[in-house]
Amino acid sequence: MIVTYDGYLNCYGGVPVTAGEFPRLAARAERAVAQMTHGRAGEDKFPALPPALQTAVRTAIYAQIEYYTIIGSSVAVTGNTGAGGWTVGKVHVNGSGAASGRSAGASLICPGAIAALEQTGLLNPAVDVVDAPGPVLPGGWYGC
Repeated sequence: MIVTYDGYLNCYGGVPVTAGEFPRLAARAERAVAQMTHGRAGEDKFPALPPALQTAVRTAIYAQIEYYTIIGSSVAVTGNTGAGGWTVGKVHVNGSGAASGRSAGASLICPGAIAALEQTGLLNPAVDVVDAPGPVLPGGWYGC
């Protein structure tokens, strides 16, 4: 596991989660972050990341755990709040009155997790080059 219960409560300062719930939420959040980084921040590749990127990945995972805790993990998985709403053409207005053009999958990811990773290069959807000449630096650039 990439994150710890102690780190979530005392370093990140997330909303309270019980020690019993934490492993399940952390595993789900780690999978979500690994998926959004196209596997670059998965548990198997995490140890090879530079310390600054490790911190960003942990922050994203903690944010995702907090997101699941606040909105409820079932809502985060299904995207269904049960609030109703209505659709006219391509416009959907949810039960809270807000128009939404986002897909259901987009609502599964915490905006705070994306913010923690957006300057790292880990969200880049490009395919990694297998035989790259040297280490890949953040942002996909190579050292000279």
